[in-house]
Amino acid sequence: MYYMKNVIEVVGAAFIEGGKIFAAKRSYGSSYVVHKYEFVGGKVERGERGEAALVRECKEELGLDIKVVRLLGVSEYEYPDKVVKLAVYLCKMCSCFTVKEHEECRWIAFEDIDEERWAPADRGILRDIVHNFLPEYSLVTGATGGLGRAFCFELASRGQDLFLTGRSGDKLAALARELAEKYPDIAVRACACDLTDERSRAALFDELEGYTFSRLVNVAGADIQKAFVKYDEAKLTFQTRVLFEGAVSLTLFCLGRRASAMEIINISSICGEYPMPYFAVYSSLKGALAGFSVALSRELKGSGVTVTAVLPGAVYTRPDVIEYIKAQGLWGRIAAKPPAYVARKSLDAAARGKVRYVPGAANKLLRAFTALLPERLLVAFIASRWKKTQKDAF
Repeated sequence: MYYMKNVIEVVGAAFIEGGKIFAAKRSYGSSYVVHKYEFVGGKVERGERGEAALVRECKEELGLDIKVVRLLGVSEYEYPDKVVKLAVYLCKMCSCFTVKEHEECRWIAFEDIDEERWAPADRGILRDIVHNFLPEYSLVTGATGGLGRAFCFELASRGQDLFLTGRSGDKLAALARELAEKYPDIAVRACACDLTDERSRAALFDELEGYTFSRLVNVAGADIQKAFVKYDEAKLTFQTRVLFEGAVSLTLFCLGRRASAMEIINISSICGEYPMPYFAVYSSLKGALAGFSVALSRELKGSGVTVTAVLPGAVYTRPDVIEYIKAQGLWGRIAAKPPAYVARKSLDAAARGKVRYVPGAANKLLRAFTALLPERLLVAFIASRWKKTQKDAF
């Protein structure tokens, strides 16, 4: 009977990289597991924590140092002579390995997995892993903002699986539900993150580990506009990190987990093209992000990765931004664009391989005209225009 069988607690390590999973083939054991693939691991000893058992087993079986990232799943399977309670953790390899006890160890692409060649107890969790990690995701930062939401819905309408991040867990969860209801055929995942905090980014990276990314859209930003002397250190650090540090940090992470073809879209700003008094921090950081994008595009040429810097003008997002656009008069209304327009056109431009893209004819005209003006006159005009304006919704 079931209750009379010996119950064995077992842990397994799932190593996932580039759409492949690491598999170890058993060289000994019962007839129903020998010569079958399995997750590297083994029995949990009395008084031992699952993570500690996994570290020990990987060292004993493969001479491998690992980092345990997070629990992926737990299952219970009844064999003819025992019951196996299996916990599988997503792990990272931190050293080289040596095959000691297994017939072989190899990386298997998700699409090439044959469940029948795996130990029966492993198959249920293996099936869940393939379901979750097989898709190639588009990662969108600042997903709950006006422009971020527009990118999410435009990508979803194109059948893209999504991984969303932003500062508010509640807003992300609501957005994920809304997308899943409207587009039930795509996968939508979300994880809250404060991109200005290294520990929060590290936690996000743990959640992103194992996934493959075909697109990164760096939208997160903070359009703080005021005289530089009105900043304090906290506000200055916040804006610098969210506009530049967070974007390049995520870019580096995703490049290490990219699909064979990948698009990187960095949302800069048309104002990053000019020195802008009373908007100096924002415009300079947006200019730096555009410059980084152009340089990275050249570095990655021919690698299957494209990088596009998008330089929009004003975008109708928050209520205060809408009022701000109205206050600019006729030109402000002509140059400003809806978020959906910017998202759609930016994705199309990235697909064409554009390195710099300015949405809207009016903004293209403005950029061309101002390029002809002496910088001294241009900066003086900007200063007179923006001196009395202040905006800080963060």
